[in-house]
Amino acid sequence: MSEIARSSVQAGRAGTSDPDEFQMPLPGLFADLELGRGSVLLSDEFRHCPSLVKLQLLRDWQRSLARYRHEAMAQFAHELTGGSPGLAASERMALFRSTCENLRIEVPSGFDALTIES
Repeated sequence: MSEIARSSVQAGRAGTSDPDEFQMPLPGLFADLELGRGSVLLSDEFRHCPSLVKLQLLRDWQRSLARYRHEAMAQFAHELTGGSPGLAASERMALFRSTCENLRIEVPSGFDALTIES
């Protein structure tokens, strides 16, 4: 495993550190693993929650999804450039960025440091 994969943020367990929390599953997360497509269709129960509760839930979900996205980006960078150890760091970054651009995958700011390490 490369330094890229090791340097990625490890996904923690779901939830918070609150020992009293009790998370309930909420249906509506859909994924096609073959096509790499997904969607979210939340229930009426969610849509009828108070706006502050919705905002807090969405904030927490976005934080968790961001960790998974960061790991996937690091893994993708390694898979894409790991077989090209002769490339300079700038060339690996250019390859990674152009591939992501062609696939319409947004590269987060500050991601350059991860790809330089491979």
